[in-house]
Amino acid sequence: MKKISCVILLALVFQACEKGKNNEEKQPPIEEKGIIVQVSDKQMQTMGISLGKLEKKKVSEFVLANGMIDVPPENRAIVTAKMEGFVKKCDLLIGDFVQKGQVLAVLESPRLLTLQEEYLSVKNQLVFLEQEFQRQSRLDAEEAGLKKNFQKITTDLQSAKIRLASLEKQLQFVGIGTNNLQASNISASFSVLSPISGYVKSISVAKGQNVLAETTLFEIVSKEHLHIELQVFEKDIAKVRKGQKVYFQSPHLGEQTYEGEVFLIGQTFDMQSKTTNVHVHFEEKDKPFLPGMYVNARIAVGESEALAISEGAVVQEGDESFLFYTTDKKNFYQTPVKILKRENNLLVIELLKTIPETAWVVEKGAMYLQGSMQKEE
Repeated sequence: MKKISCVILLALVFQACEKGKNNEEKQPPIEEKGIIVQVSDKQMQTMGISLGKLEKKKVSEFVLANGMIDVPPENRAIVTAKMEGFVKKCDLLIGDFVQKGQVLAVLESPRLLTLQEEYLSVKNQLVFLEQEFQRQSRLDAEEAGLKKNFQKITTDLQSAKIRLASLEKQLQFVGIGTNNLQASNISASFSVLSPISGYVKSISVAKGQNVLAETTLFEIVSKEHLHIELQVFEKDIAKVRKGQKVYFQSPHLGEQTYEGEVFLIGQTFDMQSKTTNVHVHFEEKDKPFLPGMYVNARIAVGESEALAISEGAVVQEGDESFLFYTTDKKNFYQTPVKILKRENNLLVIELLKTIPETAWVVEKGAMYLQGSMQKEE
């Protein structure tokens, strides 16, 4: 019996030790209080120290993304040469604003002379063919002419009309009107016009250069309807909704933050980058935005509660972050924290050690306490 009692007693002691050990493991680390610095009421006032309670606050949850400022396809134009020729005039500079229909360059083309010459020849030939057609029509009606002559003139007349219409379209294509075209005003020059109003983004030609048909001469971009094309990663796209606020910055424009709104979410997924496009609209008036600018953006996808405190409450020591707290407004203690994210002037933090629930935290003046602590050391 004594042996059995001893065994039971040892088992109970072992069980109690294990239970105590498990409970100890589950508890968060306790802050080891050591007075860092003592401060009087007068010193608190001089240092501008203000205290507050560390509470959970509603903070926005963001999805991070990047992209660039862009314009719709109808606000971008690639201007090409509609006919081969030599550049006779080109006075524009990159960044110049041009109106729709404005002359961008003047080209000279020997082929243009040939087209006009052929057009006038066919036009004159058509007059003769129409007269001959009328004559053959009368003869055919009176059965006084040969049937094959009437058929031939009919065919020739139709061919001449088709050829004239084709030449007219070719001349109109390069901007040459045919209503007043005569032998006295044939020209080898034609103008290259801007199809939209906007800014000259690129110039690919120079005066005297020989260009072929369909050669790119200019790129014109309109700043109307600027928007942002963001690339959102696969893991975040389910959180994004139309109408959500977007806060963005561009390295080209300094630290200023601008606001926009999610307008359209792409319905395709890029397997290479693992992203989906998100189309963002923003207010563009009187802002120095340009197509092609890179942007960093935060999409506000919701709210959550977390420990948050003003930026001035947290001090840095190397790679570590700390805040100060007190339970009696005289003795101040330093405790480590982890910064999870920044939102406006708030820091969302995680306490790495527990502090008393009744403690006040230093919201302003933490830097002065850190300085006093270092002097004492």
